[in-house]
Amino acid sequence: MAKLRMSKETQAADGAPPDAATALPLHLALPDLPGGQDNSLKRVSDVLAPLDHGQKLQLYKMIRDGYLEDMAEPVAQMLVTMLNGRRSEHARRVWTGLFDALILRDDSLLTSGVRLAGALHLADVSAWWFALAPRMEPLVGRVQETVARLAKDQPLNEIFASAEAQGWADELRQRSLAVLARLRATPAAATAFLAEVSGFRAQMLKRHGVRQREGVARAELERMETILLAAPAWADQPLPSLLHGDPVRLAREMVRRGDCTRDGAAMFAVAGLHRRDDAALATRLFEAFPVAVAKDAIIGRLLVAAEALKATLTGSFLSKPGLLVADAVDDRDHPSAQLQHFLAWYDAVHALELDTTDRERNMVHQAFRELSNAVHEDLAPVLARRIEALTMHSVLDPLMERVRFVNEFQAQLARRGIVSSGKPWRAEDGKHPATVFRRPSSTRAAERLRTPRPLADPADKPGHPHPIPPAAHA
Repeated sequence: MAKLRMSKETQAADGAPPDAATALPLHLALPDLPGGQDNSLKRVSDVLAPLDHGQKLQLYKMIRDGYLEDMAEPVAQMLVTMLNGRRSEHARRVWTGLFDALILRDDSLLTSGVRLAGALHLADVSAWWFALAPRMEPLVGRVQETVARLAKDQPLNEIFASAEAQGWADELRQRSLAVLARLRATPAAATAFLAEVSGFRAQMLKRHGVRQREGVARAELERMETILLAAPAWADQPLPSLLHGDPVRLAREMVRRGDCTRDGAAMFAVAGLHRRDDAALATRLFEAFPVAVAKDAIIGRLLVAAEALKATLTGSFLSKPGLLVADAVDDRDHPSAQLQHFLAWYDAVHALELDTTDRERNMVHQAFRELSNAVHEDLAPVLARRIEALTMHSVLDPLMERVRFVNEFQAQLARRGIVSSGKPWRAEDGKHPATVFRRPSSTRAAERLRTPRPLADPADKPGHPHPIPPAAHA
């Protein structure tokens, strides 16, 4: 311990304490130790490294002053209490762990008007648990009591990762399946049960400030059974395989090995689609698993993309004229990127011929109508008024960014043979900047010719190109 001490004089000479990120690791600062203590000390050093300088100094003083001598057990107990915190829904955590591959922790899905098939938020899973738990007693109580007893001496993370916890999870899974099978055999009981799930879900959403738009449908009962049957096949798949791997290939291998049914593997692949939000993956997914949940999920992603773009067009892009591409926090949030993202989903739906029923066609057409209205009835009129207010000294970049977007929207729809609600620009939208451009040009005063040059763009883009006169060229 003496070798670790630093006198006040040394501290004063050294000045400010070293940064935690550059300080010499503890196990390298000490001489070689006998036996296997070097390795043990390195493990301690690795744990202490993330602590900041003040925390390390406080821990050092506690050791130096003898606070931790002969106190290993009570300190460990105190750490367990701190690590476990106030978590008390132990049986619920064991059960929801079955759904880790499917759960999306994206609160925007709760506020969306679209219910994505095959996508589960923690609020959804919790609602099912609250409805199922009373029907699975006394098993739920036994698991709850066992975990609570073990948690007095062990961190909950270790308990939930143990083989024993996997056994409890499987017991709860089997019991859940038995309950759902009984409910399916009695339609009236199933209806009452789904009403309970909807009620619990509404409560969970309310905590997030969201109003439930629709209840839990009967088809969700069968999908929950499919998920519970397939859950063991997903247990060994790490989440990075859904985020960065190929969930379609993994799902096909599950079927080939006989780990689960095609429907169960499809649910896994759909979960990967939702995590990736990748239209290119959608094509491969539906070719491998042409089932209803995959079809509904792909159309749902199209509707979510349309909803996000419409919200941006009627929000920041419309109301904040100073917003430029460079100002966006994430380029993917810019309307031009969102438009391409939406069109990629539309092209996937069209290529796979997924909008075959009247209901599906109406949903897709409605998405286009709402976007077209946002462009032609909200965005373009505001831009036209800003064009009318142009002068030689106007700042044009934010305006032109939006004008180009409107033109690109029109061009993309025309390229796909989609009829829009008419031309966004009137003749006068181009005439005014052309007039402003022409006025100083006619004077042929060299010092005034530089200013109006950018005004040629807002004359040209709305469809009223103005030739640059010889004097301006000169």
